[in-house]
Amino acid sequence: MPSFQIRTNQDELMDDFTIQDERLTDALEQLRPINQLLGGYATTMEIIAPFLKSRSNQKTRILDLGTGIGDFPEYIVRWAATQSPAIDVEVVAIDANPVTVDYARSALQKRLPLNLQSKIKVEVADALALPYADDEFDLAIAAMFLHHFAHENAVQIVRSMQRVSKHGVLINDLHRHPFAYYGIYALTRLLPAAPMVRNDAPLSVLRGFKFPELKSIAESAGLINFSLKWRYAFRWVLSTVNSK
Repeated sequence: MPSFQIRTNQDELMDDFTIQDERLTDALEQLRPINQLLGGYATTMEIIAPFLKSRSNQKTRILDLGTGIGDFPEYIVRWAATQSPAIDVEVVAIDANPVTVDYARSALQKRLPLNLQSKIKVEVADALALPYADDEFDLAIAAMFLHHFAHENAVQIVRSMQRVSKHGVLINDLHRHPFAYYGIYALTRLLPAAPMVRNDAPLSVLRGFKFPELKSIAESAGLINFSLKWRYAFRWVLSTVNSK
């Protein structure tokens, strides 16, 4: 039985950049239904939607760290396009793995209508050394990403997110809990999950956070007036975004 007292430092297969074949791409594709089913999109949009609506008369630029297949940017720009009037949003989506970036670009071209493809720019960039100017974006977001990093690196990433964003940061990540671990373990074995997903999904929970750990990261990064709330299913949402 795994321990839930402290975060594991065991690496996920997705963090192994030497894996460049269908083991990676199959897993990337399966993250979309997982995020839909387990509240990933809803958790992020709970914060982003009111903010975007409050700025409906101006363009909003968002930086998405650890974008993977680009599914969160896709969800955001699709949602913005359905508003009346449509909300002008542009997302720069970054990932450190060039293979993942190439696949995300291809996948977005296939899935998105032509008028929305220009709304997302996918770039290779290291979250630990963001190549962007201070306040270059309105928001910086990270969904299911921060748990890949140990405490000190997580603090550095959150501090950098705050530096590049004018109006706040939003972090959506996992709650380390036995129910979450055994639930996703069972789900990825009952359903036809890719081998990488079967390995990484339960491990992601063990790399996830408890409330005091995320609070410590936020405070160490110098976040001011942040909120930290629990959401379905076993997710934390850490935010400094104010839509008022």
